[in-house]
Amino acid sequence: MTAAPHVPVLRQKSIDLLRPESGKRIVDGTFGFGGHSRMMLAAGAEVLGLDLDADAIAAGTELAAAEPNFRCLRISFREMRRALAESGWGRADGILLDLGVSSLQIDDPGKGFTYREDGPLDLRFDTRGGESAADLIARLEADGIADILHEFGEERAARRIARSVVRAREEQPLETTKALRDAVAAAVGGGPKLNATLSRVFQALRIAVNDELGALRDVLAAVPDCLSPGGRIVVISYHSLEDRTVKQWISRESRDCLCPPEIPVCRCGHRRTMRMLTRRPAAAEPAEIAENPRARSARLRAGERIA
Repeated sequence: MTAAPHVPVLRQKSIDLLRPESGKRIVDGTFGFGGHSRMMLAAGAEVLGLDLDADAIAAGTELAAAEPNFRCLRISFREMRRALAESGWGRADGILLDLGVSSLQIDDPGKGFTYREDGPLDLRFDTRGGESAADLIARLEADGIADILHEFGEERAARRIARSVVRAREEQPLETTKALRDAVAAAVGGGPKLNATLSRVFQALRIAVNDELGALRDVLAAVPDCLSPGGRIVVISYHSLEDRTVKQWISRESRDCLCPPEIPVCRCGHRRTMRMLTRRPAAAEPAEIAENPRARSARLRAGERIA
């Protein structure tokens, strides 16, 4: 590949905050198809790309053959410490996390991320192991399915949809995106609201299958150990659960004491490790949204490692 096949979200804001240049080492923890990585390489930085998707790793391997300052690993960003150790970096000068799924993943029916076309009900970032979405909804009872839809999709009709899924699987296994779509439609009906409901259902199952919030919490916990003083982290999220997790982490790591206000003397011993760079999340401008409608929900937060 000589050019990135998709346009990365909030690309200029990310670059402005990470400040890539010669001599800096930056981890692109969600390589995807290399849109952000290529911009950082063009600025002279060394880049380590991480991803779990086989197609993304193929694209990264091709880029590494052409770019001596780039290398990629098929590893989750939640294992940031191990990725840095395997690369011999020690610490990085920047970390980028563009969460969620790429446009190319969504647009490929074979990966099962979209409800708009029929395909296997998979939703895994890494198909080498773990439970697919089809396996998950075949194993869980209605209450378990409803809990996932409510917690990760914030879906109000979670219990009604879960009961419909259980009824549908009694007739035949739900192994395709169409089968799940039909089960959801049977619960909430058709019309313009169906797509919004399907979006929340697929989001919830994807988050559960890939333990996305757990992975995010793991990598954030590792960031202070992985960034050099003055190093920066930029996180782009696409729904409130991710954004809230990042917001709370940056707020906590920007404070010296976490004790309740009624305790006069600090007992927790916590010392701040980060400086908040974004008081409010940055969002895409109208021009970017017009170019890429999926940027509409993107929110960017950033922090800087202090000495």
